[in-house]
Amino acid sequence: MSLRDRPLTVLLLAAAALLLAPACKRQHYTVERIPELPYPSCPPGVDMTPTVLMDRKLRSGHTDTRLPIVERYRIEKRGCLVAAVVRQEWPLQIADVEVIYDEQLLPLRIWRRQTVPGSKRPDGSPDFKRFDLRTPQITVKHKNDKGEVDLEEIRGPGKPVALIGPGRGLLSLWIRKAKLNPGEKVRELAFDFRGVEKIAPVTLQRHPDRSIDWLGGVAQVYTVLGREAVFTDREGFVLGDLAGLVLDEKAPGPAPRPMSTFEPPDPVHTP
Repeated sequence: MSLRDRPLTVLLLAAAALLLAPACKRQHYTVERIPELPYPSCPPGVDMTPTVLMDRKLRSGHTDTRLPIVERYRIEKRGCLVAAVVRQEWPLQIADVEVIYDEQLLPLRIWRRQTVPGSKRPDGSPDFKRFDLRTPQITVKHKNDKGEVDLEEIRGPGKPVALIGPGRGLLSLWIRKAKLNPGEKVRELAFDFRGVEKIAPVTLQRHPDRSIDWLGGVAQVYTVLGREAVFTDREGFVLGDLAGLVLDEKAPGPAPRPMSTFEPPDPVHTP
């Protein structure tokens, strides 16, 4: 069959596939071994006693049309390092995350555990992933709920300097690092570790400050990926999002009980 005999729709689909191919370039590669780097620490003599910079709980407000979400995030200064600890609960999954950053708020290591609400197993049928960004390529150690371990490298277009993960609180670190004025934006390589992990250029933009009814005051407004809008306080810590996530104390009704209480997170010794 010649090109002139092929339906126009087929030709258009083929052209679209060629245009989209670079954007869908494979990044995950199975490997046999990865470096086992120690848990990040400071030089000897540096006091690493945690200092809490922010500890905040968010949950779905009355305008949130998503399944109910509860999130708690804590940002700590640990000597020469900064740690972000996040727990996000919703009916389909619970995500526990710890990220370690250097003093410039560049990510060094990510630990993520996903568990199943209502699981009858005392460990919650966990799925673990550890991402190390100190290696030339991001290295991944994955352990599924059956205890099976596999190793990967994520080979993207470069070294990511920002993260997008479960929950909104984690965006506070990128926002605080960027130090944007209203109307400014920055486009940087970000590592999105929600779902299928990928590295890609992402735009963070600050918009004019906005009066928020449920807050009873003015908040800073940022968008990520051009559509995911979050509200922050003057220091850049997330207060909620446009989709309906609000401060726990501003949400209607009593706070929901934890969906499940499994084994405490252990980002140092797992997976």
